[in-house]
Amino acid sequence: MELKSNFGGKSSLDSERSVIDKLQNELKMIYFKVTQQLLKEEDQSIIISLLAIIIQSFQATYIIFNRQTWKVWQTFEVTEWLNKIFGYSMLVPYFEMISFPALVTMMYVCLGLVVFAFMLIFLLSYRLKSSFLWPIQILRILIQMFLSVLYMPIMDLFFSLIACTTDENGNSINQIFIEINCWQGVHIVHGIVSILAIVIFYLFCITFAMIYYEPRYQPKESLSKKSGRNLAVFLTYELIMIICYTFMVGRTYDYLFLLFIVVGSFTIFWKMHVENPHNNVYIAKMWSMLVSVNMWSVILLCFAKFLEGQLFFGTVYAWLSGLPLMIIAVLKTEKLNYDLLLTNLNKTSDPQEVLNLTDHLIKLYYIQDADSQLMVDGFLEIHRATCAREDCYLKQKKLPNQRLAKPFFKDQNLQERDVDLIMVLGQIYFNQIKRFPNEISLRLRYSLFLLDVMKQRQQALNEIIQAEQLCPSFDNEFIIFRYKQIVEYEMNAVQNENMGNLDVATELAFQNHMRSFQNKIERATLMHMDFWSQLQEDSPDLGKMNDIGAKINLAITQVEELWNKMQIMTQNLPKAMRLYGKFIIEVLQDKDYGEELLEKARKLQQQNSKNKNKQMISILSGEDLSQEPNATTLVSTAAEKFAQIINLNLSCCNLFGYSKSEMINRKVNIFMPNLYAKFHDSYVEHFLQTNDNKNINKERLIYIKLKSNYIAPCYLMLKIIQSLDDNLQLAAQFRLPKIFRPTCYIIVDQEEIIDSISASCIPLLNLDQKVISHKKVTLMDIFPKFEENRSQYLTKVGGILQVSSNMNQFSNQNITEVKEQEQTAFMCYMTEIMNDTIDQLAGYVIRLELQGQDQSINQELLGNNHPQKIGCNLQFKFNPQRAMYSGEFVADTNSQRVDQTILWDQNDQSSMISSNQVDVLNTGNLRSQIKTDKSEEQNLNNKINYAEGIKILRLFENRIQDIDDKDEIMSDDEEIGKNSVFQNNQEQAIENDQQRNDQNNIFRSRKNLFQIVNSNQTPKVITKLNWTANILALILIVLSFVDFFIIYQQYEDIYNTILLVKNQNQRNAELQSITTSVQNLLMLNLDVWQLKTDTDKITYEQQQKKKLNTSITNVDNLNKDLMLSNVALSDSILDMMKTDIVIMKSSDGNEQLYDLSEAIQQIISKSLIIREKNIVNISMQDIDVNFVLYNSLNSLIYQLRLFSTLYANELRIKAQNNGQNFLLILGVSAAAIGLGLIIMIIAMISVSKNQEEVLAMFLDLPDKTVKYLYNKSESFISNLQLGEDDEMMSEIDDVEKEEQEELNKTLKTKRKKKKFKNTNKDQRNFIFGIFFVLLITQGYFVLNYILSNTFLTNLDQMIPEINATARAESFYRFVDIAERALFIDRNQTIMNQDAYTMVKNNLNNLYILDSSMHQEHSLNVEITNQIYLDAFKETFMSQPCTILATVMNEVNEQECQTFADGAIYQGMAVGVARYFENLRYIMTIYDQFWNNSKANFTQLARGFATFKNITKNQDNTSNYVLNLNNFNHTKEARQMQDNYHRGTFRFLIQQMIEGIYQDMESSKTQLLAFFVVFEVLLFVIYFILWLPLVVKMTKDIWRTRSMIMMIPLRVIQNIRSIKAYIKDNIQINEIDV
Repeated sequence: MELKSNFGGKSSLDSERSVIDKLQNELKMIYFKVTQQLLKEEDQSIIISLLAIIIQSFQATYIIFNRQTWKVWQTFEVTEWLNKIFGYSMLVPYFEMISFPALVTMMYVCLGLVVFAFMLIFLLSYRLKSSFLWPIQILRILIQMFLSVLYMPIMDLFFSLIACTTDENGNSINQIFIEINCWQGVHIVHGIVSILAIVIFYLFCITFAMIYYEPRYQPKESLSKKSGRNLAVFLTYELIMIICYTFMVGRTYDYLFLLFIVVGSFTIFWKMHVENPHNNVYIAKMWSMLVSVNMWSVILLCFAKFLEGQLFFGTVYAWLSGLPLMIIAVLKTEKLNYDLLLTNLNKTSDPQEVLNLTDHLIKLYYIQDADSQLMVDGFLEIHRATCAREDCYLKQKKLPNQRLAKPFFKDQNLQERDVDLIMVLGQIYFNQIKRFPNEISLRLRYSLFLLDVMKQRQQALNEIIQAEQLCPSFDNEFIIFRYKQIVEYEMNAVQNENMGNLDVATELAFQNHMRSFQNKIERATLMHMDFWSQLQEDSPDLGKMNDIGAKINLAITQVEELWNKMQIMTQNLPKAMRLYGKFIIEVLQDKDYGEELLEKARKLQQQNSKNKNKQMISILSGEDLSQEPNATTLVSTAAEKFAQIINLNLSCCNLFGYSKSEMINRKVNIFMPNLYAKFHDSYVEHFLQTNDNKNINKERLIYIKLKSNYIAPCYLMLKIIQSLDDNLQLAAQFRLPKIFRPTCYIIVDQEEIIDSISASCIPLLNLDQKVISHKKVTLMDIFPKFEENRSQYLTKVGGILQVSSNMNQFSNQNITEVKEQEQTAFMCYMTEIMNDTIDQLAGYVIRLELQGQDQSINQELLGNNHPQKIGCNLQFKFNPQRAMYSGEFVADTNSQRVDQTILWDQNDQSSMISSNQVDVLNTGNLRSQIKTDKSEEQNLNNKINYAEGIKILRLFENRIQDIDDKDEIMSDDEEIGKNSVFQNNQEQAIENDQQRNDQNNIFRSRKNLFQIVNSNQTPKVITKLNWTANILALILIVLSFVDFFIIYQQYEDIYNTILLVKNQNQRNAELQSITTSVQNLLMLNLDVWQLKTDTDKITYEQQQKKKLNTSITNVDNLNKDLMLSNVALSDSILDMMKTDIVIMKSSDGNEQLYDLSEAIQQIISKSLIIREKNIVNISMQDIDVNFVLYNSLNSLIYQLRLFSTLYANELRIKAQNNGQNFLLILGVSAAAIGLGLIIMIIAMISVSKNQEEVLAMFLDLPDKTVKYLYNKSESFISNLQLGEDDEMMSEIDDVEKEEQEELNKTLKTKRKKKKFKNTNKDQRNFIFGIFFVLLITQGYFVLNYILSNTFLTNLDQMIPEINATARAESFYRFVDIAERALFIDRNQTIMNQDAYTMVKNNLNNLYILDSSMHQEHSLNVEITNQIYLDAFKETFMSQPCTILATVMNEVNEQECQTFADGAIYQGMAVGVARYFENLRYIMTIYDQFWNNSKANFTQLARGFATFKNITKNQDNTSNYVLNLNNFNHTKEARQMQDNYHRGTFRFLIQQMIEGIYQDMESSKTQLLAFFVVFEVLLFVIYFILWLPLVVKMTKDIWRTRSMIMMIPLRVIQNIRSIKAYIKDNIQINEIDV
């Protein structure tokens, strides 16, 4: 059932508001509430504020000498020094000396501070009543720092990350760290985050700059200023300047930058120095100094740009010289603002001029020094001369006027000058608001003036409310929000100081509260009826009951808040107390407290009745004044409210036609005819000075001016009242005279010009107010023959005045009715109006009474078309079906019932009552008949009820029960019903004992039970839910950080391992290069090489020793890198590195074991010795040469290859194991989220179950109990709408007794428990929302796993290609040196095997290596970075000459193009194939030469080589073999190995690592982006979604539990399920439950 009320439901405006508007308003309220909390007891140190401004001045000056503009001064040695000095006030210069990662870290720290500030804001918004003060203190410090010394450094830090420029190669690089490429890799994420940080930080600072200040004039407070917009402009200026010097790079932007800085510096100079918003003189001086120095610096910067080097030299020295002079000038100069005091308010068209003037006058008022007093005197004199208004205070004031100044001297020790200034300021504000009614700032400034200076709080509140209706801006809206509460609090505090008496200026607000109070009570009662009606259904819907209960809880809260607010206003409110008490008894079922309120209301009513019977008007409270039957008003004689109306009743408002708000605090002469109003103030002054009481307590005839500007006669009685502040108040009572003839009144001045007329002049004389207001009309114009009988008219008996019908020429054009009579006779009475203060004639009052035709005229005045019925009143009613109003004359008086003013349709009317319409209507009809028909009521009362007290009982299922309840058997107590009667009696006795014990616990009174139920302690289920959410959030945060940093660390570890693989193989290649150089020197000594001259030999020797030295250096460096690497390696590698595994054979044939590092050092040391030896000593017999050549080709090379394989395996293991680690993190996150989801779902179900248990308890209530409670609410609402007060309780006494008797019988019987349904979808929605949120969070970990696992899988697939490419150079080199070692000594072992066999195997393995490289590359094309794909294609498939010549600097490009018949130029695939063929060919020739001394060298050589007798003997075999080194194929292979293979494979592995690095950086960038988004998402989920949800669920539980109090205490005491629930679920440790 849905009940309708005029006071319920949402307005159409609320329903039409969009979600964005609601969210915007919600965020706005969060900011307002938190800022209001921060400004409470704010005591910011002025010294700290001054220091902050000094630091800001350094930061503002840094703009002039920033990294882009300091060179404009052209005095580099000075400006660079200034740039460093002022840079110390920023953050970026400190990190220029550290690193880019440190700068990024600081950026995230600053962003974290901003996010932390937002977290505190949301935390405080949801826990404003928390006892913890640290969040407020921290947030206050953060805001103060952000708005001052940290704003520009943090903003500059954010911009420094995206400060990019273009280098000479066209690459985008960071301006500060030129090695950082912009918008590549991780920098993309950092850049996006910094841009978002800039926007968030700027909005944060601008928002608080607009509202975080004190608008009151408090010169000792550093936050006191006129507006926050000036600071917002300054912060915006700093932002624009940072943007300019960040992105305007280069001298081409100098002029544009100067344009921006000139406009900006002038703007802030105007805002901070000229407008001077700060009220503290020291703060204002420092800001003036800051903007003045900035303006001076900008001017000199322009001079330096345009004139430095042409007309001026050393402009910066002029700047330094003028700096102290500028500071001294600002500090010494005082702004007197004489021009403001000369402002002509009559001609001003800008409200800002009014604000400037009033602000300056208030400042002078507070300063109170000689100069300010002199300026105030001058202003008052100027204002007295220029003020054109008749009611100007200075013109009406008589000097000296000690009476006006006395109250101010008494209260505030003010001089007369100050009193005059205050009154003039009040008039200025009041008059200028009339001229500029939409100027919000003017109204707000006026309200603060009324609050602080005039102490007129109610008037200040009225102005604030008026400003609120004018669509204020964000900052003004906050001022309205804050001071509306401050004014109301101060008004309530004043009421408490006045011993609970209602302040007369607050009476209007109190009456509005009273009307709203009654409406809210009616609305709450209708909701109770809806709730009990829902409970009466066969299957009550717990969801609907919960929704209705929420509305009931809100409605009762509103009623209680309004009641508390009214109690704070005054304790003398018997009518409201009586209504509230009846509401508590009838609806809320709290009889004890309700009767207490009713008793208190009766005592107050008796006291008020006594006060009412006194002869003198009592003005102790607005309640008393409102009970005066006659129109009554109070006029103050205090100086600050001289002749102002300070209180009046509604009868007075009806008399004058004004509303109460229009008359309160207005001058009384406004409501008089103009002729009287001119000298009324002086008349009151004369009365107060002379104490002339001749008109006091005497009724006399006066004339009042109505709202329509017409006058009316009225009897006035004045009485004198002494107020609490020792001032006099004039109480005036008005009484309308009884007029039996049609009469009109005219007031003329002494020149007989009509000043005012009565409304009856329209039908009698065809004369209306517009005629006399547009032009001057005299008596002679209307009555040409008036002068003939003037003397007769001045007598008491008066005279006849004839009026002709041509009078209508003076009437309004809207009056179309013309009298048929040509002459109308009036009895004219003329009375003089004397100004008693100066004993001067002021004018006349003329009273005209129509003679004859009384009946027709009376009918005309009453309205001939709609004659009023005798004893009837005209009432209007609204028909909602037709959407129109209709009027009718009814015999009843105007009723206050809401439903009587609406013509409800039958269906609508039925929906307003209940679904049990018949019973309720019958009850209402019965009560109406009891009221209207006295005889029937007497007959009913006299009828004897013979059945009273007789009950019919039966024994059913071992239980005695009422026969009427035979079908109402509890289904859930069957085991009890099976007991015997005696057992039941025994249990009943035990239950009675338990009930007696309960009298000493919480059930003994409703007050105790209320305290327990509404204890507002956090429910245990909410605590558990909150702990679960907090732990889950913490786990997610920890897991996200662990996941992110582990991935980062493992990526770095994998990359460093790849570098280890490269360095290990490169070390192998360099060691073999050492062997090659030693072999070359050995062959040079053996004269193998075909060098013709000694010079060629020396040159060759030097080249080989230089290569040897380079290789030794490279090996040493690579060895250090490998040994000192911090990469985590497996234990097997570490053990091998420490184990002696390399067999090193000395020259004497002894073998010794060394570890790998020692073995390499042995080779290096021997190589260094060889380098220093003469060429003739380098031979196989030399122990050092033999040591190097033997050991480098045997055990050492074997172990080096083994280590290369181990490093490659280590890389594979890390790639695979890291994937498993990521899978483990994914599993942990899934388990944590899954467990948290289960726990939170269980907790959410528990929360819903908790609410459902409370609602299900209502099902235990008997149907008759529910019906009884419904009838009570229905009875209350009916009596409330009928307007019955005293009889509201007594009328239902008999019904209540009958209902109570039936209730008691029902409670003792067993009942059938109702089935219920629950359509509440909140639980399901919450669970779905939590599941969706946790699914998103798990998606983050899944996405991280997919990205990282994909990268590692691709890397694992690329490892064979990485390994093959990395070891290719060393293997190719090894094939070459092994072949030459074979040529030198066939008996030498290679890798501890036969040299010939090893060389043959090397050729096969070399072919396999090359094939595997191409095969692996073809498999990895889809996953390999484009950089390596391009490099591989260019080197193997295209021509590598350009790369080898320009990138690797190995050969000349032209030589490369012609080398090997252009094979290399066709691609290394062709070159490598030719290299294979050369080696095979040489080995084929070797097979022909070995052990074949008779071989034909010339025939086998085929011209590719010339025989040389190298051994100098006849050993042809040795000579032939050694000559193989001079074959063209061997030379070509050797040169290809030294220059082309080396450069190619090093370039390939370099590009491969670069490609892997880019892929890794791209993956890390994605991971960082997802990480940042995830953390922001967690912040939003927790602080914006979860915390409000927890607060809502907690309040829902509290609200649902509070619904228990809807059940009467006596019912709770008799229902065990409710008592058990309260004991088990709402138990407090300190209270006996």
